[in-house]
Amino acid sequence: MFTNVGRGVGAAFRNYRLVLVIWALQLALGALAAWPAANWWHRAFDLSPEAGTLLRGFNFGVFADLVKYDQAGAFAILTSAALAVACVSWLSSPFVMGGILKVLSRQGSGRTTMHLFFGGGGAFYWRFFRLMIVGGICMGVVGGVVMAALAAIQAPIIAAGLESALYRWVGIDLLAISLVMGLFMLALDYARIRVMLDDSRGMFRAYFRALAFVLRNPLATFGMALLVIVPVKLLNVVYVAYESESQAAATWGAILTLILVQQAIAMARVGLRVTLVDAERRYVGDVGGMAAAPAAVPPAPLVPEAVPPVAQPDAVPPPDVVPGPEPLNPSAPYQL
Repeated sequence: MFTNVGRGVGAAFRNYRLVLVIWALQLALGALAAWPAANWWHRAFDLSPEAGTLLRGFNFGVFADLVKYDQAGAFAILTSAALAVACVSWLSSPFVMGGILKVLSRQGSGRTTMHLFFGGGGAFYWRFFRLMIVGGICMGVVGGVVMAALAAIQAPIIAAGLESALYRWVGIDLLAISLVMGLFMLALDYARIRVMLDDSRGMFRAYFRALAFVLRNPLATFGMALLVIVPVKLLNVVYVAYESESQAAATWGAILTLILVQQAIAMARVGLRVTLVDAERRYVGDVGGMAAAPAAVPPAPLVPEAVPPVAQPDAVPPPDVVPGPEPLNPSAPYQL
C-alpha cells in the first residue's frame, strides 16, 4: 500500500506535463463560471460608492445591496454558473480518466503526453461513461437503502427529543454516506483500470468485478485512498486558514498572491489525483492478477526461413562391363 502510493508520487512528478494539462483544463472550466460572475460583479461595483469598503473587510450591508443589484440575485447567478461547470466536469471526467490511464500506462511510448492524453480520453470515453452511469445507479440504490435504515433507527430518538443522541447519529449518518460513496467511487476507479487493461466491453460485469475486488481488499483500497485524500483536505484547510488570517486583498499584489496560492493548491490536488490513479493501477497489477499492459512493440519484419539444400543422391557407379566373346578371326586355323 505505502509502496504503491510512493511510486504513484514518483509517477506524478515524472508525468508533470500530464498534471499541467489537467490543471489547465480545470482552469478553463473554472473560467466558464468566473468570467460571467466577474462581469456581473464589475457592473455592480461600478454603481456602488461603498463597494470599496469590501477591500478592507466584509460589510454585510454593502453585500446585501450588491446581491440585489439590477433586481437579480447574485447567488442565483453564481449558483447557475457553478452548476453548469459541475455538469461539464461530470461529463468530462471519463475523458480525463482515460487520458490519465493512457499516459501512465505509456502504451505507444514515444508519443507526446498531449497525444496520449487526448487519444486515451477519446478511446475509452463511452465505456468509462457507461461505467459511471452503472456506478451512479448502484450508489443511489444502496445509499437510499442505507439512509432509509438509519432513518428507521433514528425515528424513536427524534420522537423522544434526545438532542445529544441526535447529534451523534448525525455523525453516524455522515460516516455512512461517506463509506457508501467511497466504496462505489473506488469501484468505479478500479473498473476503469480493468477495462483499460483487458479492453473489455461488458461494463456491468467490469463494474461488479471491481466492486467485488474492493470488498475483498478493503484495507489496501481504502487505505491508499485515505493516504491521498487526507493531504487534499489538509491543503484545503491551509488555503482557508491563509485566506482568513491574511490581510484583506486591497492591492493588486495581494490579489495576485491569493490567486497564485489558490492555483498552486489546485495543481497539488491534481498531482495527488494522478498519484492515486497510478497507485491503484499498480495494485491491480500486483494483486488483481492482471499486470499492466506493456508498451506496444512493433512487430519484427518477416524473414523467409532458409530452405535447406536437398541432399543429392550419391553417384551410382556404372555396372561392371562383362567382356563378351572375342570375335572370330576367319583367317585363324580351326581349333577344336
